[in-house]
Amino acid sequence: MSLLKENYCLNRSNYFKKIEDYSLTIMFSGRNIQKTGDQDFDFEVDKNFYYLTGINQNDVILVMLKNEQIEKSVLFIEKNDPVYMKWYGKKLTKDEAKEISGIDNIYYLEQFSQFVFSSINSTRQGNNLYDKIYLNLERRNSKGYTTPALEYAKEIKDKYPEIQIFNNYNTIVNLRMYKSNEEVDLIKASIETTRFGIEELMKNSKSGIYEYQLESYYDMYIKMNGQKDVSFKTIAAGGVNATVLHYSTNNTILHDDELVLFDLGCRTDYYISDITRTFPVNGRFNKRQKEVYEKVLNVNKKCIEFLKDGITWKEYNDYARDLIAKACIDLGLIKDESEVGKYYWHSIGHSIGLDTHDPSLNYLPIKEGMTLTVEPGIYIEEEKIGIRIEDDVLITKDGCINLSKDIIKEVKDIEEFMKK
Repeated sequence: MSLLKENYCLNRSNYFKKIEDYSLTIMFSGRNIQKTGDQDFDFEVDKNFYYLTGINQNDVILVMLKNEQIEKSVLFIEKNDPVYMKWYGKKLTKDEAKEISGIDNIYYLEQFSQFVFSSINSTRQGNNLYDKIYLNLERRNSKGYTTPALEYAKEIKDKYPEIQIFNNYNTIVNLRMYKSNEEVDLIKASIETTRFGIEELMKNSKSGIYEYQLESYYDMYIKMNGQKDVSFKTIAAGGVNATVLHYSTNNTILHDDELVLFDLGCRTDYYISDITRTFPVNGRFNKRQKEVYEKVLNVNKKCIEFLKDGITWKEYNDYARDLIAKACIDLGLIKDESEVGKYYWHSIGHSIGLDTHDPSLNYLPIKEGMTLTVEPGIYIEEEKIGIRIEDDVLITKDGCINLSKDIIKEVKDIEEFMKK
């Protein structure tokens, strides 16, 4: 299952509506990053580039030209090198790139610089000058962080100081926030695979094995059933490890009287699932575990009922935090709602899509067509109990649809399933 080229053509058409005339948009797919002396990290395509092209290959450039008469897209790809092909296989041909992206104009990378020069140089274009360039200038607050787009912006400023440079990151993010029916179908496909992968975990859970050994049943299932990769590094956290929000070493032995928390997902054509389920290692909740679990599950259900078109992210988070605070008081953990931060310290959810934490403009309200997570949790380190229950939902005009409703989460359903 994958999106058709018509979807990427529509994405580009919607993007053209958001930008000014006489502009170039230049998008880079990304580049390989060296891991060791003779190996690279797995390539991860820039998702904004992918959203506009459907191309998953390093060192590809998209140029989009807009003026009063035209909206034109051009792709620049690498030529297939015979020696490279013998070692690593072939890269996309022009015809293949055209078929995936729906872009008719495909050139080789060595033509890129001349193409840009001809588009913005006053001696070449007469009255049809392109005097604006849009680049994906997302930044991270980390030393040495760079991207091809950030480096290219410096090059343009040096060579063509008269050209205006604009950051199109938020423009594309705004488009990505609202999912088409086809995108939702891909997310649902990932969720369905995750559902059966979680059931494999429940079937094979037992005392005395390492977290990573139990995790391997999930990995094997998704690889045997079409999803090649996880959406993010799986959290497999038994006992007290589940009170560490992003625990991922997954190397502790599971014990009979513990709960185990799995936060995981997989990808279908890069569209992800992000699900958390917590269950007893031996298949039976003890009294305290059940008490805490039911409180978290109640918050999960109430938040799903609360979500609807038009509420703000702050309203969503405040609502969940109030519910969890009351739950912590009922559980005897705190006496005042202001103390809830001792046992719950993260937000209630985030957007999902091409990324696990899909970028979103959180100053805008939650609207119809968005896909996001509902993930309340209570983490009691002193009792070695960490519980989080996470579902993926689609916002509709009248409320929301729980896309992961078929992944079991009721105490009785979990115990009955694991008993089998």
